[in-house]
Formats: sequence, C-alpha cells, structure tokens
Amino acid sequence: MLRSKVLIFCICLFVIALSMPHFAYAKVKNDITVTVSVSPESSFQTTMPFRDQNHFTKRLLRSSTVVASYNLHWIRATLTVKKRTYVYDHDGQLYEKEMPRRYVLGNDVRQRIEEMVKSVEAVHFAQAIPWEQVKKTLKRMEFGTVIDLETGQRFDVQRRAGSRHADVQPLTRKDTQIMKNIYQGKWSWKRRAILVEVDGTYFAASMHGMPHGAGAIKGNEFPGHFCIHFFGSSTHRRTEPDPSHSMMILKASGALAATIKGASPEELVGFFLTALHEHDTHTMRMTTDGFSLPEGLSSIESVRTSEIIIPSDERGPLLIEVPVRLTYIDREGGNFRRTWQFLLRREVPWDRWRIIAVELNP
Repeated sequence: MLRSKVLIFCICLFVIALSMPHFAYAKVKNDITVTVSVSPESSFQTTMPFRDQNHFTKRLLRSSTVVASYNLHWIRATLTVKKRTYVYDHDGQLYEKEMPRRYVLGNDVRQRIEEMVKSVEAVHFAQAIPWEQVKKTLKRMEFGTVIDLETGQRFDVQRRAGSRHADVQPLTRKDTQIMKNIYQGKWSWKRRAILVEVDGTYFAASMHGMPHGAGAIKGNEFPGHFCIHFFGSSTHRRTEPDPSHSMMILKASGALAATIKGASPEELVGFFLTALHEHDTHTMRMTTDGFSLPEGLSSIESVRTSEIIIPSDERGPLLIEVPVRLTYIDREGGNFRRTWQFLLRREVPWDRWRIIAVELNP
C-alpha cells in the first residue's frame, strides 16, 4: 500500500513538472564565459559568464571558417563556448584557440561578441580621467589603493604632494613589500599600468617603482615617495606628458590597441621604442605583424633619445621605411648612438600599419 502511494506521488510530480515552464525546472547554467586581461602573460584576469541569447551559440558554431592563425599579442578577449575556446582580436576577428581556423562571423554574432567583451572590459579597465579632475578626488593626504594590472597585486597609498602628478607613499611596511614584489624585488624607474581606487571610483594610471625625495610616513620602510601619473599629468621638469606614462595609461584604460590601430607610421615606431625602453615586450609586439624581434633588442637597458628621420617623397600607400637615429644604454652600461631602419606595411590603404622588420645596423 505504501509503495503504491509513493508511486502515485512520483507520477503526480512528473506530470506537474511537465506542465511547468522550462526555466522552472531546467538546470541553470552559463553557456558562455568571456575573459579579459591586459596582456597574454598577465595573471590578473576578469571573467564574466553570459547566458546564450537568441541562439547565439548555434549561429556561431554554424559559421563558416577559413584557415588562418592569430597574433598572440593582438588578442582582445578569450571566449569559452560549450567547452570550446576561442580568441577574439582587436580587429574583430574570432579564431579557434587550438586550431588555425578563423570564423566568418555574421553581423549579429559579431555584435553580440562585442557587447559581451565590452561588458567585461568595463569592469577590468578604468577610464582615463584628466589629472585636473582626478586631483579633486585624490586630494592631498587622501588615501587610495593601487592595483597592478599585470599581477593583480594591490597596496594602499597616501597622496602627500605633487602638483602636476601625484606624489604618494605606501601606507605600511606591508604595502611597501607588496609594491617591491611587483617590481620583482628591485626598485625601478620602469612604468607600469595600474588602476587607482579612491572611495569606490577607479582611475586609469601609471606608476614607476623608484623611491626618491622625501618621505613622511613613519614605519612604512619606504625611503621617500614615488609618482603616479594620470591622463594629462607631466613630470616636474616638463609640461608635456611623459610618453612612457602615457602609454601605460592607455593600457590601463583598455585603449592602447585602438590608439595603435589609428597610429601613423612615425607614431607606431614611437610606441615600439617607448615599449622597448620600458621592457614591455607585449606592447612592442602589438605594433608588429608578429615577426621575430632582433636578438640585439634584449641587451638594451634604456632608450635615451630618438629622432625619426623623415624620408623625402619616398612614402608609399602600402609600404614605407622609417629611419630613426637614437641613443641608448645597454645592460652593461655602454652608451651607443645608432640609426635603425623600420619597415612598415599595411594590406590596403584603410588598414592599420604594422612593423614588419627592424634593421639595427643598416
């Protein structure tokens, strides 16, 4: 008798379930995830899940494909769809990660991918707010949190001074240790892309990692202060923004690729040399078509000056040479003055320029 009642009860539940809407009993799951980071080597990533809308997955998987490979350093986001991994680049192209295959996307599929990627980028990056506006929030003696976009490590600081940029100090000994860890245990003038959070508001910024000048926070074991630059900031000696800080602010705002896409040949070479000075291999490769960089670049410690020698009437619509006279210091301290030859190409007149070769001793 008891067994019969249990059987009748189970049948009733089954009938009720069939009569209910699908979402009431289906297992809730996210079919798509999108991941964004500032570079392929970055351990700091933002991943967001999305539900399949308007049969997006089905339309994506039915898209035709062509044989093609992607540039690792031109990736904008990684998508996981039904356990398959794709990379989406800054040109709006979608590739299968493990196979040389590019998908020919319909406008509706591409638009959906753009919407998802932009949603994640809005969380991962921050806006490049002008310094004149930032300093009204990050006032003198105000506290903030620095977030390194490559490692995700964060530490607290206090702005103590600075008119053209923020002169800040780590709050505690622990904050100083975290900052030094970001620079692999050695203080450095090299710039890094960061976010600065003040009372829940995030700003795209750039910092260097060298204590200098005076410090006033006792017990933090930081011998001086360091500088944080925001959009429009400059050094104490110059009124124009520092190129290295400007490049890192573009990275922190997620706008570096778009800026590179619109760069002239001379501007593109400038980004390459700035990235070389900062030992930012990822940004250097963003300016190229993926060719192997000359081995001699790895021995350069810093680029001191560079002067682009504009060729006379030799510029073509698809191919151009840009000679550059520069001085630099190698890792052993030697000073050099050389002229390098950059070769740039674009496929069609409305395409972006790419560096396809660098000749160090022409």
